Amino acid sequence: MAVYVSTGYQGTAYPLTHGRLCWDATVGPITASTAADGFAAANAATVRTDSAWRPTATPASWSNAFAAATEISFIGIAKHDLGTQNATLSIEGDPEGATGWVVIPGLGSVQPGDDTPLLFLFPEGSYEAIRVRVTAADGNPTISVIRAGRAQEWPRPFVWTGQPITESDQISFENTLAVTGNWLGRSIASDGLSFSLTMNNATETWRQTDFAAFKAYANGEDAAFFVAPRPGSYPDEIAYAWATDVVTADRAMPNRRISTSVTLNCRGLRPADG
Repeated sequence: MAVYVSTGYQGTAYPLTHGRLCWDATVGPITASTAADGFAAANAATVRTDSAWRPTATPASWSNAFAAATEISFIGIAKHDLGTQNATLSIEGDPEGATGWVVIPGLGSVQPGDDTPLLFLFPEGSYEAIRVRVTAADGNPTISVIRAGRAQEWPRPFVWTGQPITESDQISFENTLAVTGNWLGRSIASDGLSFSLTMNNATETWRQTDFAAFKAYANGEDAAFFVAPRPGSYPDEIAYAWATDVVTADRAMPNRRISTSVTLNCRGLRPADG
């Protein structure tokens, strides 16, 4: 798992010590350079991880063209085999008023080290389209869930105690025993991440505006989001996740400037090498 930050980017409203919740995505017409049978480009534009895009040749590109110029500050890739395929990526945008594709600074030659979720953060800008280009790979990669939109910057750092995302493996096993009691091995019955994140001392105004928007999304049908609790100092702490219970906030103090507390109980995607 990795967060990649554009060159020189330190955050918009809040620094990279504050959490990013990336859910507010925009989907327009989806195109790709090529697509294998059953792996259409549009398959990667949903929140579901059971469908994917796969090109028939590399280099390859996947593009999301918006109906109108849209403010974008993140691109996330939830499930893929880019590490296994030894792939190199270029993250690109078509800025409003420009004449074509430009590479997001510092994101032109990304080489994922494994097959875990990827999150790209960059300064918010108005784009006509975004593009993920696989410039090199050993084979044709398979990619599920490519999302682009505005990263929501939470106004207070998440509490930094408890189990890190990288230690939150939730795996259950089926153990096989012989009638003699000998252990014959085991298989994985279920696999994922399970973790909680808490943020305290946010304002009543934030609860009623930005948090209300996230709450409506997280309690809806799509629900899944990218979360990076401290993307600047802990770039490996990232998950593609969903809440396990109703997302809500508490009024923890009688002071409206620091009244709100939120705890997110999450399950998340854990690829095999996560």
